[in-house]
Amino acid sequence: MRRRDLLFAGAASIALWHARFPAEAQALGKATPFSPQTVRQLARELSQKPYHPPDTTLPPELKDLTYDQYRTIRFLPDHAWWRADRLPFQVELFHRGFFFVNRVEILEVDKGEARRILYSPSMFSFGDVKLPSANTDLGFAGFRLHYPINRPDYCDEFAVFLGATYFRAVGKGQGYGLSARGLAINTGDPKGEEFPVFTSFGLSGHRQMRIL
Repeated sequence: MRRRDLLFAGAASIALWHARFPAEAQALGKATPFSPQTVRQLARELSQKPYHPPDTTLPPELKDLTYDQYRTIRFLPDHAWWRADRLPFQVELFHRGFFFVNRVEILEVDKGEARRILYSPSMFSFGDVKLPSANTDLGFAGFRLHYPINRPDYCDEFAVFLGATYFRAVGKGQGYGLSARGLAINTGDPKGEEFPVFTSFGLSGHRQMRIL
């Protein structure tokens, strides 16, 4: 078994408050069984298969964006998960583009089943960025979590999962917070460091937050 084959490290299960998805974001794929052992089983299966790079296929309109252009693509807050239920935690998604070309699968896990959240451009505002004319499943690059950590009437961004295995967390009263790696392999090695990537996240309903 090679550690680089465990790129499924990103198949974490983010367990948040019990909730349903708002009506405007109910575009979900086919249900598949999911249990506490599913992530471990999927990682075990992937470790026994040849490595396949993640899907980085994007039209030039998105792959060739500058940093400033990418920042104009915004997830619409009205589509944030659990906003309609007035729960303290909310989830927003990142569009693919610029450096963030890897397709990251986002799943809803509920009642022992997982369903893929289906991409729709209606979830985003694009500023001056022109999308390709074809109705294409462009997918997501990651997500961020919001919670009122500083004042009760505003949900601050407190955790971001975007790019390779990078994530950033923000505490009360902080501006940027702290960046870290979900998985680091061969850091400082003369042969070069390996860079695993997050590939899939499951957003699950429980009254606690944890990452499996």
